[in-house]
Amino acid sequence: MSRAVRFGIAVFAVVSSLALGVWISAEEALAQKSYKLCALRDGPKGPCTCELKGGIPGEYFTVGRSLCKSTASKARPANTAPSEAATAAPAEAPSGATGEQASEKTQQTDEAPAIETGALPSSRKILEVRARGKLLCGVNDDLLGFSKRTEAGSWVGLDVDFCRAVAAAVFGEAGKVEFVPVETNDRFEALNSGKIDLLARNTTWTMNRDVDMGLEFAGILYIDGQGFMTSDERGLVSAQQLVGATVCVESGTTSETNMAYYFKSHKIEVEAKTFPTRADLLKAYASGECEAVTGDRTSLFADRAEFEAPDQHAVLPEVISKEPLGPVVLQTDREWIEIVRWTLSGLINAEEVGLDKATASGGGELEDDALRLVEGAGKSGETLGLSKSWLRDVVSAVGNYGEMFEADLGKGSPLGMERGINALWKRGGVLYAPPMW
Repeated sequence: MSRAVRFGIAVFAVVSSLALGVWISAEEALAQKSYKLCALRDGPKGPCTCELKGGIPGEYFTVGRSLCKSTASKARPANTAPSEAATAAPAEAPSGATGEQASEKTQQTDEAPAIETGALPSSRKILEVRARGKLLCGVNDDLLGFSKRTEAGSWVGLDVDFCRAVAAAVFGEAGKVEFVPVETNDRFEALNSGKIDLLARNTTWTMNRDVDMGLEFAGILYIDGQGFMTSDERGLVSAQQLVGATVCVESGTTSETNMAYYFKSHKIEVEAKTFPTRADLLKAYASGECEAVTGDRTSLFADRAEFEAPDQHAVLPEVISKEPLGPVVLQTDREWIEIVRWTLSGLINAEEVGLDKATASGGGELEDDALRLVEGAGKSGETLGLSKSWLRDVVSAVGNYGEMFEADLGKGSPLGMERGINALWKRGGVLYAPPMW
Protein backbone atom coordinates (compact mmCIF):
# COMPACT_ATOMS: atom_id res chain seq x y z
CA MET A 1 0.00 0.00 0.00
CA SER A 2 1.48 3.37 -0.99
CA ARG A 3 2.11 6.16 1.47
CA ALA A 4 -0.47 8.37 -0.26
CA VAL A 5 -3.15 5.70 0.02
CA ARG A 6 -2.34 5.10 3.68
CA PHE A 7 -2.51 8.83 4.33
CA GLY A 8 -5.90 9.02 2.61
CA ILE A 9 -7.25 6.14 4.68
CA ALA A 10 -5.93 7.70 7.86
CA VAL A 11 -7.64 11.02 7.06
CA PHE A 12 -10.90 9.19 6.29
CA ALA A 13 -10.66 7.25 9.58
CA VAL A 14 -10.08 10.44 11.57
CA VAL A 15 -13.01 12.25 9.96
CA SER A 16 -15.28 9.24 10.36
CA SER A 17 -14.31 8.71 13.97
CA LEU A 18 -14.92 12.36 14.81
CA ALA A 19 -18.36 12.19 13.17
CA LEU A 20 -19.19 9.10 15.19
CA GLY A 21 -17.70 10.35 18.42
CA VAL A 22 -15.21 7.45 18.45
CA TRP A 23 -11.41 7.73 17.86
CA ILE A 24 -9.96 4.83 15.89
CA SER A 25 -6.72 4.47 13.93
CA ALA A 26 -6.45 3.77 10.22
CA GLU A 27 -5.20 0.25 10.90
CA GLU A 28 -8.13 -0.39 13.26
CA ALA A 29 -10.55 0.94 10.65
CA LEU A 30 -9.15 -1.53 8.13
CA ALA A 31 -9.18 -4.48 10.52
CA GLN A 32 -12.33 -6.55 10.56
CA LYS A 33 -11.76 -7.54 14.18
CA SER A 34 -12.50 -3.95 15.20
CA TYR A 35 -16.16 -4.67 14.55
CA LYS A 36 -18.76 -7.19 15.74
CA LEU A 37 -22.33 -8.16 14.84
CA CYS A 38 -21.92 -7.06 11.23
CA ALA A 39 -24.97 -7.56 9.02
CA LEU A 40 -26.54 -6.44 5.77
CA ARG A 41 -29.48 -4.43 7.02
CA ASP A 42 -32.76 -4.42 5.07
CA GLY A 43 -31.80 -7.45 3.00
CA PRO A 44 -28.93 -8.24 0.64
CA LYS A 45 -29.04 -4.80 -0.98
CA GLY A 46 -28.99 -2.93 2.30
CA PRO A 47 -26.01 -1.20 3.92
CA CYS A 48 -23.51 -3.15 5.99
CA THR A 49 -23.74 -2.17 9.65
CA CYS A 50 -21.64 -3.26 12.61
CA GLU A 51 -21.07 -2.53 16.26
CA LEU A 52 -17.64 -1.15 17.11
CA LYS A 53 -15.77 -3.28 19.62
CA GLY A 54 -15.43 -1.29 22.79
CA GLY A 55 -18.04 1.17 21.59
CA ILE A 56 -21.50 1.91 22.96
CA PRO A 57 -23.61 -1.29 23.12
CA GLY A 58 -26.49 -1.25 20.67
CA GLU A 59 -25.01 1.56 18.53
CA TYR A 60 -24.55 0.51 14.89
CA PHE A 61 -22.44 2.15 12.18
CA THR A 62 -22.45 1.85 8.41
CA VAL A 63 -19.17 0.27 7.26
CA GLY A 64 -17.64 -1.20 4.14
CA ARG A 65 -19.70 -4.00 2.59
CA SER A 66 -16.62 -6.22 2.54
CA LEU A 67 -17.03 -6.71 6.28
CA CYS A 68 -20.48 -8.20 5.82
CA LYS A 69 -19.33 -10.39 2.94
CA SER A 70 -16.43 -11.65 5.00
CA THR A 71 -18.62 -12.32 8.03
CA ALA A 72 -21.35 -14.02 6.00
CA SER A 73 -18.89 -16.31 4.25
CA LYS A 74 -17.50 -17.70 7.50
CA ALA A 75 -20.62 -19.42 8.72
CA ARG A 76 -24.35 -19.24 8.30
CA PRO A 77 -26.08 -18.57 11.64
CA ALA A 78 -27.82 -21.76 12.68
CA ASN A 79 -31.16 -20.14 13.38
CA THR A 80 -31.73 -18.71 9.91
CA ALA A 81 -32.77 -19.88 6.53
CA PRO A 82 -29.90 -20.07 3.98
CA SER A 83 -31.11 -17.03 2.06
CA GLU A 84 -31.15 -14.94 5.22
CA ALA A 85 -27.78 -15.84 6.69
CA ALA A 86 -26.55 -12.28 6.59
CA THR A 87 -29.66 -10.74 8.14
CA ALA A 88 -30.94 -13.04 10.87
CA ALA A 89 -30.25 -13.06 14.60
CA PRO A 90 -27.39 -15.12 16.09
CA ALA A 91 -28.05 -18.75 16.97
CA GLU A 92 -28.71 -19.84 20.51
CA ALA A 93 -25.84 -19.82 22.97
CA PRO A 94 -25.54 -20.57 26.69
CA SER A 95 -27.17 -18.15 29.13
CA GLY A 96 -25.11 -15.00 29.59
CA ALA A 97 -23.22 -15.41 26.30
CA THR A 98 -22.24 -12.27 24.44
CA GLY A 99 -22.95 -11.65 20.76
CA GLU A 100 -19.41 -12.78 19.88
CA GLN A 101 -19.74 -15.94 21.98
CA ALA A 102 -23.06 -16.68 20.31
CA SER A 103 -21.35 -16.33 16.92
CA GLU A 104 -18.60 -18.75 17.97
CA LYS A 105 -21.25 -21.17 19.20
CA THR A 106 -22.97 -20.93 15.83
CA GLN A 107 -19.81 -22.04 14.02
CA GLN A 108 -19.50 -25.06 16.29
CA THR A 109 -23.04 -26.44 16.12
CA ASP A 110 -26.12 -26.36 13.96
CA GLU A 111 -28.61 -27.67 16.51
CA ALA A 112 -30.65 -24.49 16.97
CA PRO A 113 -34.13 -24.50 15.41
CA ALA A 114 -34.74 -22.47 12.28
CA ILE A 115 -36.20 -19.03 12.84
CA GLU A 116 -36.95 -17.13 9.66
CA THR A 117 -36.58 -13.48 10.48
CA GLY A 118 -36.26 -10.17 8.70
CA ALA A 119 -33.39 -7.77 9.27
CA LEU A 120 -30.90 -8.49 12.03
CA PRO A 121 -32.34 -6.84 15.15
CA SER A 122 -30.24 -4.07 16.65
CA SER A 123 -32.05 -4.81 19.92
CA ARG A 124 -29.55 -6.04 22.47
CA LYS A 125 -32.35 -7.66 24.41
CA ILE A 126 -33.75 -9.77 21.58
CA LEU A 127 -30.24 -10.92 20.68
CA GLU A 128 -29.67 -11.84 24.31
CA VAL A 129 -33.00 -13.67 24.58
CA ARG A 130 -32.40 -15.65 21.39
CA ALA A 131 -28.86 -16.49 22.38
CA ARG A 132 -30.17 -17.80 25.71
CA GLY A 133 -32.88 -19.79 23.96
CA LYS A 134 -35.73 -18.68 26.20
CA LEU A 135 -37.58 -15.64 27.52
CA LEU A 136 -37.32 -14.90 31.25
CA CYS A 137 -40.70 -13.59 32.36
CA GLY A 138 -41.34 -12.24 35.86
CA VAL A 139 -44.75 -13.23 37.23
CA ASN A 140 -46.76 -13.45 40.42
CA ASP A 141 -46.18 -16.77 42.12
CA ASP A 142 -49.77 -17.45 43.11
CA LEU A 143 -52.57 -15.27 41.74
CA LEU A 144 -55.49 -17.18 40.30
CA GLY A 145 -56.51 -15.85 36.90
CA PHE A 146 -53.22 -14.07 36.21
CA SER A 147 -50.32 -16.36 37.10
CA LYS A 148 -50.53 -19.51 39.13
CA ARG A 149 -48.69 -22.81 39.16
CA THR A 150 -50.96 -25.86 39.08
CA GLU A 151 -50.39 -29.00 41.12
CA ALA A 152 -48.94 -30.57 37.98
CA GLY A 153 -46.35 -27.78 37.82
CA SER A 154 -47.68 -25.95 34.75
CA TRP A 155 -48.36 -22.22 34.73
CA VAL A 156 -51.78 -20.73 33.91
CA GLY A 157 -53.26 -17.24 33.81
CA LEU A 158 -53.59 -14.09 31.71
CA ASP A 159 -50.08 -12.81 32.49
CA VAL A 160 -48.67 -16.27 31.81
CA ASP A 161 -50.40 -16.45 28.43
CA PHE A 162 -49.03 -13.04 27.52
CA CYS A 163 -45.49 -14.21 28.30
CA ARG A 164 -46.06 -17.19 26.01
CA ALA A 165 -47.34 -14.83 23.32
CA VAL A 166 -44.10 -12.82 23.40
CA ALA A 167 -42.07 -16.03 23.24
CA ALA A 168 -44.09 -17.11 20.20
CA ALA A 169 -43.36 -13.77 18.54
CA VAL A 170 -39.62 -14.00 19.21
CA PHE A 171 -39.04 -17.73 18.66
CA GLY A 172 -42.11 -18.99 16.82
CA GLU A 173 -42.64 -21.26 19.86
CA ALA A 174 -44.70 -20.31 22.92
CA GLY A 175 -42.94 -22.86 25.11
CA LYS A 176 -39.59 -21.06 25.03
CA VAL A 177 -40.25 -19.13 28.22
CA GLU A 178 -39.17 -19.55 31.83
CA PHE A 179 -41.49 -18.12 34.47
CA VAL A 180 -39.62 -16.37 37.27
CA PRO A 181 -41.69 -15.69 40.42
CA VAL A 182 -40.99 -12.22 41.80
CA GLU A 183 -42.42 -10.55 44.89
CA THR A 184 -44.06 -7.13 44.73
CA ASN A 185 -41.18 -5.27 46.38
CA ASP A 186 -38.56 -7.02 44.21
CA ARG A 187 -40.21 -6.90 40.79
CA PHE A 188 -38.63 -3.72 39.45
CA GLU A 189 -35.17 -4.64 40.74
CA ALA A 190 -35.52 -8.00 38.98
CA LEU A 191 -36.12 -6.11 35.75
CA ASN A 192 -33.30 -3.61 36.27
CA SER A 193 -30.79 -6.31 37.22
CA GLY A 194 -31.52 -8.44 34.14
CA LYS A 195 -32.97 -11.29 36.20
CA ILE A 196 -36.01 -11.07 33.93
CA ASP A 197 -36.52 -9.74 30.39
CA LEU A 198 -40.18 -8.87 30.85
CA LEU A 199 -42.36 -8.17 33.89
CA ALA A 200 -45.92 -9.45 33.55
CA ARG A 201 -47.09 -9.33 37.15
CA ASN A 202 -50.39 -7.42 37.56
CA THR A 203 -48.45 -4.14 37.71
CA THR A 204 -50.22 -0.77 37.53
CA TRP A 205 -49.08 1.75 34.92
CA THR A 206 -48.36 5.08 36.64
CA MET A 207 -46.54 8.24 35.60
CA ASN A 208 -44.09 7.85 38.47
CA ARG A 209 -43.06 4.38 37.34
CA ASP A 210 -42.92 5.41 33.71
CA VAL A 211 -40.98 8.67 34.14
CA ASP A 212 -39.04 8.45 37.40
CA MET A 213 -38.21 4.75 37.46
CA GLY A 214 -37.16 4.40 33.80
CA LEU A 215 -39.78 1.75 33.05
CA GLU A 216 -41.78 1.32 29.86
CA PHE A 217 -45.31 -0.04 29.97
CA ALA A 218 -46.09 -1.74 26.67
CA GLY A 219 -49.82 -1.12 27.02
CA ILE A 220 -52.81 -2.17 29.09
CA LEU A 221 -53.43 -5.89 29.39
CA TYR A 222 -56.22 -5.60 31.94
CA ILE A 223 -58.11 -2.70 33.53
CA ASP A 224 -58.74 -3.19 37.22
CA GLY A 225 -59.72 -1.08 40.20
CA GLN A 226 -59.01 -1.20 43.92
CA GLY A 227 -61.57 -2.49 46.40
CA PHE A 228 -62.02 -3.97 49.87
CA MET A 229 -62.86 -7.43 51.17
CA THR A 230 -64.12 -8.31 54.62
CA SER A 231 -65.85 -11.13 56.44
CA ASP A 232 -69.51 -11.43 55.55
CA GLU A 233 -70.24 -11.85 59.25
CA ARG A 234 -69.62 -8.14 59.77
CA GLY A 235 -72.65 -7.38 57.62
CA LEU A 236 -71.00 -4.42 55.88
CA VAL A 237 -72.34 -3.11 52.59
CA SER A 238 -69.89 -0.23 52.07
CA ALA A 239 -66.22 0.55 52.67
CA GLN A 240 -67.34 3.69 54.49
CA GLN A 241 -68.51 1.43 57.31
CA LEU A 242 -64.93 0.36 58.07
CA VAL A 243 -64.54 3.02 60.78
CA GLY A 244 -62.23 1.72 63.50
CA ALA A 245 -61.38 -1.46 61.59
CA THR A 246 -57.91 -2.86 60.99
CA VAL A 247 -57.40 -2.73 57.24
CA CYS A 248 -54.39 -4.54 55.79
CA VAL A 249 -52.56 -3.93 52.53
CA GLU A 250 -49.46 -5.15 50.70
CA SER A 251 -46.56 -2.70 51.01
CA GLY A 252 -44.89 -1.15 47.97
CA THR A 253 -48.10 -1.11 45.94
CA THR A 254 -50.37 1.61 44.60
CA SER A 255 -53.04 0.07 46.83
CA GLU A 256 -51.18 1.30 49.92
CA THR A 257 -51.22 4.97 48.90
CA ASN A 258 -54.70 4.80 47.36
CA MET A 259 -56.13 3.43 50.61
CA ALA A 260 -54.54 6.22 52.65
CA TYR A 261 -55.97 8.91 50.36
CA TYR A 262 -59.41 7.31 50.30
CA PHE A 263 -59.82 7.13 54.06
CA LYS A 264 -58.34 10.59 54.57
CA SER A 265 -60.65 12.20 52.01
CA HIS A 266 -63.69 10.53 53.59
CA LYS A 267 -62.50 11.32 57.15
CA ILE A 268 -62.60 7.64 58.10
CA GLU A 269 -60.31 6.53 60.91
CA VAL A 270 -58.87 3.02 60.45
CA GLU A 271 -55.81 1.17 61.64
CA ALA A 272 -53.67 0.41 58.61
CA LYS A 273 -51.23 -2.51 58.60
CA THR A 274 -48.81 -3.38 55.80
CA PHE A 275 -47.28 -6.71 54.85
CA PRO A 276 -44.32 -7.36 52.54
CA THR A 277 -45.98 -10.14 50.54
CA ARG A 278 -49.48 -11.09 49.49
CA ALA A 279 -49.08 -14.46 51.21
CA ASP A 280 -48.37 -12.72 54.52
CA LEU A 281 -51.34 -10.44 53.99
CA LEU A 282 -53.77 -13.33 53.42
CA LYS A 283 -52.36 -15.24 56.38
CA ALA A 284 -53.01 -12.25 58.65
CA TYR A 285 -56.54 -11.92 57.28
CA ALA A 286 -57.25 -15.61 57.84
CA SER A 287 -56.02 -15.38 61.44
CA GLY A 288 -58.24 -12.40 62.22
CA GLU A 289 -55.39 -9.92 62.52
CA CYS A 290 -56.97 -7.98 59.65
CA GLU A 291 -60.68 -7.19 59.68
CA ALA A 292 -60.50 -6.16 56.04
CA VAL A 293 -57.99 -6.25 53.20
CA THR A 294 -57.61 -4.05 50.17
CA GLY A 295 -56.12 -4.56 46.71
CA ASP A 296 -57.11 -4.89 43.06
CA ARG A 297 -60.67 -6.20 42.92
CA THR A 298 -59.75 -9.03 40.57
CA SER A 299 -57.10 -10.15 43.06
CA LEU A 300 -59.66 -10.03 45.86
CA PHE A 301 -62.08 -12.19 43.87
CA ALA A 302 -59.21 -14.58 43.11
CA ASP A 303 -58.27 -14.76 46.79
CA ARG A 304 -61.85 -15.34 47.83
CA ALA A 305 -62.30 -18.11 45.27
CA GLU A 306 -59.53 -20.09 46.96
CA PHE A 307 -60.87 -19.74 50.51
CA GLU A 308 -62.44 -22.81 52.11
CA ALA A 309 -65.75 -20.93 52.39
CA PRO A 310 -65.78 -18.21 49.70
CA ASP A 311 -69.39 -17.21 50.39
CA GLN A 312 -68.41 -16.10 53.90
CA HIS A 313 -66.41 -13.19 52.53
CA ALA A 314 -67.70 -10.10 50.74
CA VAL A 315 -65.99 -7.81 48.23
CA LEU A 316 -67.49 -4.40 48.96
CA PRO A 317 -68.90 -2.38 46.03
CA GLU A 318 -66.59 0.66 46.12
CA VAL A 319 -63.95 0.97 43.40
CA ILE A 320 -61.55 3.62 44.69
CA SER A 321 -58.98 3.74 41.89
CA LYS A 322 -58.20 2.92 38.30
CA GLU A 323 -55.56 0.25 37.89
CA PRO A 324 -54.39 -0.19 34.28
CA LEU A 325 -52.29 -3.35 34.51
CA GLY A 326 -49.73 -4.03 31.84
CA PRO A 327 -46.44 -5.70 30.87
CA VAL A 328 -43.28 -3.78 31.74
CA VAL A 329 -39.79 -3.55 30.21
CA LEU A 330 -36.91 -1.11 30.57
CA GLN A 331 -36.75 2.06 28.50
CA THR A 332 -33.25 1.32 27.26
CA ASP A 333 -34.11 -0.85 24.24
CA ARG A 334 -36.57 0.61 21.75
CA GLU A 335 -36.91 -2.47 19.54
CA TRP A 336 -37.61 -4.74 22.51
CA ILE A 337 -40.28 -2.31 23.69
CA GLU A 338 -41.91 -2.40 20.25
CA ILE A 339 -41.94 -6.20 20.14
CA VAL A 340 -43.71 -6.44 23.49
CA ARG A 341 -46.07 -3.55 22.68
CA TRP A 342 -47.15 -4.88 19.30
CA THR A 343 -47.58 -8.39 20.62
CA LEU A 344 -50.19 -6.99 23.01
CA SER A 345 -51.78 -4.89 20.27
CA GLY A 346 -51.77 -7.90 17.96
CA LEU A 347 -53.73 -10.00 20.45
CA ILE A 348 -56.40 -7.31 20.77
CA ASN A 349 -56.57 -6.64 17.02
CA ALA A 350 -56.83 -10.36 16.36
CA GLU A 351 -59.99 -10.54 18.43
CA GLU A 352 -61.36 -7.51 16.64
CA VAL A 353 -60.95 -9.04 13.15
CA GLY A 354 -62.03 -12.53 14.21
CA LEU A 355 -58.63 -14.22 13.97
CA ASP A 356 -58.84 -16.97 16.58
CA LYS A 357 -56.66 -19.88 17.62
CA ALA A 358 -58.44 -22.44 15.44
CA THR A 359 -58.15 -20.30 12.32
CA ALA A 360 -54.54 -19.27 12.96
CA SER A 361 -53.37 -22.81 13.61
CA GLY A 362 -55.43 -24.40 10.85
CA GLY A 363 -52.84 -23.80 8.17
CA GLY A 364 -55.39 -22.56 5.66
CA GLU A 365 -55.39 -19.29 3.77
CA LEU A 366 -56.62 -16.29 5.75
CA GLU A 367 -59.15 -13.88 4.32
CA ASP A 368 -60.27 -10.26 4.56
CA ASP A 369 -59.20 -8.31 7.66
CA ALA A 370 -57.52 -11.33 9.27
CA LEU A 371 -55.23 -11.62 6.24
CA ARG A 372 -54.68 -7.88 6.19
CA LEU A 373 -53.74 -7.90 9.88
CA VAL A 374 -51.24 -10.76 9.61
CA GLU A 375 -49.63 -9.32 6.47
CA GLY A 376 -49.42 -5.81 7.96
CA ALA A 377 -47.95 -7.11 11.19
CA GLY A 378 -45.52 -9.30 9.26
CA LYS A 379 -44.20 -6.47 7.15
CA SER A 380 -43.37 -4.24 10.11
CA GLY A 381 -42.33 -7.22 12.21
CA GLU A 382 -39.53 -8.03 9.79
CA THR A 383 -37.99 -4.65 10.60
CA LEU A 384 -37.84 -5.80 14.23
CA GLY A 385 -36.24 -9.10 13.28
CA LEU A 386 -39.45 -11.13 13.54
CA SER A 387 -40.82 -13.56 10.98
CA LYS A 388 -43.52 -12.62 8.49
CA SER A 389 -45.92 -14.95 10.29
CA TRP A 390 -45.09 -13.85 13.83
CA LEU A 391 -48.61 -12.68 14.71
CA ARG A 392 -50.23 -15.78 13.29
CA ASP A 393 -47.75 -17.83 15.36
CA VAL A 394 -48.80 -15.87 18.47
CA VAL A 395 -52.54 -16.38 17.98
CA SER A 396 -51.99 -20.02 17.01
CA ALA A 397 -50.21 -20.54 20.33
CA VAL A 398 -52.40 -18.67 22.84
CA GLY A 399 -55.49 -17.50 20.97
CA ASN A 400 -56.61 -13.87 20.69
CA TYR A 401 -57.22 -11.58 23.66
CA GLY A 402 -60.84 -12.65 24.03
CA GLU A 403 -59.90 -16.32 24.11
CA MET A 404 -57.22 -15.66 26.71
CA PHE A 405 -59.64 -13.69 28.88
CA GLU A 406 -62.34 -16.35 28.69
CA ALA A 407 -59.95 -19.16 29.64
CA ASP A 408 -58.20 -17.30 32.46
CA LEU A 409 -60.76 -14.89 33.94
CA GLY A 410 -64.10 -15.35 32.17
CA LYS A 411 -67.10 -17.62 32.52
CA GLY A 412 -65.05 -20.64 31.56
CA SER A 413 -62.57 -20.04 34.39
CA PRO A 414 -62.77 -20.50 38.19
CA LEU A 415 -63.26 -16.73 38.58
CA GLY A 416 -66.26 -16.59 36.23
CA MET A 417 -65.91 -12.85 35.55
CA GLU A 418 -67.72 -10.75 32.96
CA ARG A 419 -65.65 -8.81 30.41
CA GLY A 420 -67.05 -5.49 31.61
CA ILE A 421 -64.84 -2.56 30.63
CA ASN A 422 -62.24 -5.03 29.37
CA ALA A 423 -64.49 -5.80 26.40
CA LEU A 424 -63.55 -4.47 22.96
CA TRP A 425 -64.33 -0.82 22.33
CA LYS A 426 -66.99 -1.72 19.77
CA ARG A 427 -68.69 -4.07 22.24
CA GLY A 428 -69.20 -1.62 25.08
CA GLY A 429 -65.76 -1.79 26.68
CA VAL A 430 -62.63 0.34 26.46
CA LEU A 431 -60.22 -2.27 25.08
CA TYR A 432 -58.55 -0.63 22.09
CA ALA A 433 -55.37 -1.16 20.11
CA PRO A 434 -53.83 0.90 17.29
CA PRO A 435 -54.09 -0.59 13.80
CA MET A 436 -51.26 -2.70 12.41
CA TRP A 437 -51.59 -2.02 8.69
